[in-house]
Amino acid sequence: MTSKRVWRLWQVETAIACNLKCIMCPWTTHRQDKNHHGLMAPSVWQAVKPHLQDVQSVDFTGGGEPLLQPRLAEWIGDARIAGCETGLLTNALLLDTKKTSQLLDAGLDWICFSVDGTDAAVYETIRPGSNFKTITDNIANFCKTRHHKTPKTMINFVILAMNAHQMEDIVSLAARLDVDQVNFKQCDVIRGEHGKGMGLFAREKTRQIKILEKNLSRAQRLGKRLNIKTTAFSFTPEELPVCAQDPRDSLFIRHDGTTAPCISLAIGGATTFLGQEVTMPSVHYGRLPDTDIKTLWESEPCRFYRERFENRVRANHQGFFQVDLSEPSLQKLKAAEQAALDAMPEAPEGCRVCHYLYGL
Repeated sequence: MTSKRVWRLWQVETAIACNLKCIMCPWTTHRQDKNHHGLMAPSVWQAVKPHLQDVQSVDFTGGGEPLLQPRLAEWIGDARIAGCETGLLTNALLLDTKKTSQLLDAGLDWICFSVDGTDAAVYETIRPGSNFKTITDNIANFCKTRHHKTPKTMINFVILAMNAHQMEDIVSLAARLDVDQVNFKQCDVIRGEHGKGMGLFAREKTRQIKILEKNLSRAQRLGKRLNIKTTAFSFTPEELPVCAQDPRDSLFIRHDGTTAPCISLAIGGATTFLGQEVTMPSVHYGRLPDTDIKTLWESEPCRFYRERFENRVRANHQGFFQVDLSEPSLQKLKAAEQAALDAMPEAPEGCRVCHYLYGL
């Protein structure tokens, strides 16, 4: 890969269709009446394929289950040939021996498994339609079959009221399955009633949050002992200059070819932001294959998001260093952090009500 590539990341929604009905999934209603059964059409992929040489990394995940896409391994292979890093998030129910071989042969760099419980009772309550034994067997087989710890393997664990007591257990399960990393996630994307009220984060650090943080800390210490890397989001908000998606050098490409800054802005609607009822706007740059992707990249809405976040990052850095830190202290550091926040121009409309911009 080369640092001169135009895009750091493409998130390509190879399928919005899904074989499960997870209780916190925000995209349930968006799967109805979709063309191509909710799968990305080959014509959309053919429109992006010539530009893969300008992309550093391709994530083949969106709002559905990528293993439902019959051309997935072929498209991963296309991206790998173009020098892209490749990966995907899967619920692992369809990850049988055949699909494991196909993904490994295609040259996948990383794979993440959605596992939100460490026993059948909890897991199958959260992910109706799945089977705990099947997915753990599939994950174990994948990890056993891969070559010298390649691809990298991860578990996404969405922290909910019904599984929060299993944070240490999921680290132990990852070790037993030979998974490399556990990502502790928040229930952060909400549409209508889907996912509403399930998030355990809040504006203030409550007694419950302090308990959750303590439990998470124990799980992370266990990870160090078991050589399992862990990542986690905060339980209380802190505004960032730009979220991890970072529209300055990334694109989200929906299964129908619609391009957007990210999945949250690709599918707007009624949502809840830190307990407040708000509306997430839909922000679209245009649609493939009707318009060339580089034309979409230079479109007015795309340039707005890129430039606004570039200005936020620049102003944040400048604001921080306006405070004299030659003799640093906690008070001065806090003042510098506040100055950095105050210096930033306002985030775009949708981002102001997105938990990702606040580290949640």
